[in-house]
Amino acid sequence: MRTEQAAPVLGIVGCLAVVAALALPFALFPDWGSELAQYYTSGPLGVGAVLAFALVGVVVFLAGARGRTDPTTAAGIAVPLGVVAFAIALSWALAAPLDPLFGFPVSWITELRWGVVAATGLTAAAAALYARAVLD
Repeated sequence: MRTEQAAPVLGIVGCLAVVAALALPFALFPDWGSELAQYYTSGPLGVGAVLAFALVGVVVFLAGARGRTDPTTAAGIAVPLGVVAFAIALSWALAAPLDPLFGFPVSWITELRWGVVAATGLTAAAAALYARAVLD
């Protein structure tokens, strides 16, 4: 498979992984909504923007891959979108306190932040690969 075709698929996978990682705790533990909301909004910007960028990223990658948008335009939008989402996720992961999570029924929630960072990193890397492929 060519990079120009594989990179958007990888970007979509990364974006959907971000959405799944952020939605999973709410789906599994609906009674802990206020604690999770406090956790997600902590840090300098919170992680809500990352979710929004991931949802927009799916649309951008799909539009470029399906030819609805010029691939260079889609790649030009995807790169800063991925980089900014990664920067916001990293700032949230480094600054979010674990205090609201004391008493949470599972311990993996404290490591969830690094999964979100990894997924946004995958999205940013896929966007860079996509831009490189369409600009060559």
